Amino acid sequence: MKQSNKATMHRRLKCFITYIAPDKGKREAIERQSNEIRECIEKHSKEDGLTLLSKPYSGSFATKTGLKRSLQGNDEVEGQDIDLAFIMKDEDKNGDPLGCLVEDFVSYLKSRWPATDIGKSKSSAYINFSGTKLRFDVVPLIETKRKNIQKLIRTTGNERQSSVQRHADFITKRTGDSNQLKGVVKFNECVRLMKWWRYQRQTESNIFGNDEDDEKIPSFLLNLLCAHAYDEESVHETYADTLKKWFGFLAHVVRNRKRIVFDDFIKSHLINNSGLWQVIDPMDDSNNIVGHWKSDWIDELAEWLENGRDEIIRAIRYDEEGEDTKSLDCLVNLFGNSIKNHCK
Repeated sequence: MKQSNKATMHRRLKCFITYIAPDKGKREAIERQSNEIRECIEKHSKEDGLTLLSKPYSGSFATKTGLKRSLQGNDEVEGQDIDLAFIMKDEDKNGDPLGCLVEDFVSYLKSRWPATDIGKSKSSAYINFSGTKLRFDVVPLIETKRKNIQKLIRTTGNERQSSVQRHADFITKRTGDSNQLKGVVKFNECVRLMKWWRYQRQTESNIFGNDEDDEKIPSFLLNLLCAHAYDEESVHETYADTLKKWFGFLAHVVRNRKRIVFDDFIKSHLINNSGLWQVIDPMDDSNNIVGHWKSDWIDELAEWLENGRDEIIRAIRYDEEGEDTKSLDCLVNLFGNSIKNHCK
């Protein structure tokens, strides 16, 4: 039985989706600080003999799948990072090929903001602005001979094929398609719900966590899982019915370690079967997102999804029976106290 779009639970989830989206009032601050970072990187890279070709937004800011910051109660959601990509010409002024630029970008940022929290990951420099509580990940990419395809060189020396535009298109196309379907459910808003749910599960996990040095379920992996669920199950008229289908479908996929691969950009795949499970980057067949995962990691994610499926089914049943409090308790188990405190 499908849930009515007049149901209390549907109203609560619609309200919650509005709550977990980043504050629209911060957009001015994001744009201002983005421009300051872009000016900084452009100035110093030019002084170093590098050529900056473009500087687009990427990640969750570009695809509208980011979350607001919430560190209250059992919420441990750091909020949306703003990813700024810098696509560089593949050689310097002397014609020498470029290597990893992460350390260079860190030094550029420190020269402009010496007292600010600045550091690096394997793939990017980052800067945290305490005043606006915004974090920017500054990602150096190098052009290739292929149109719209860039090379990411990590601090480890590993190289990955990437594409800022195509990774964004991968998400926004599905959001656009979902907008054409009956009902109010949008793909990108479902991704937001799944990301928030991921944070709650990591809070309770003995394997994954939300602290900086903890293992995490990467947002890129979650994007791919959601895309696979959408491709196979679509979205339904309500968020509850959509989540029920997605949780059930993905629980089966992960528990049985079924390979996930997409045909958006690569039609003929050459995939290495290494690893216990394969979730393949749509832009790079050689990049298995979960290639390093251990068996208990996969089982943990499968258990989360199975529990999510069972909890959303209970919530729907209680809602249909008029047991609003019990239905809300199930939603709290899924998404934390925020849904109770902000979406009664």
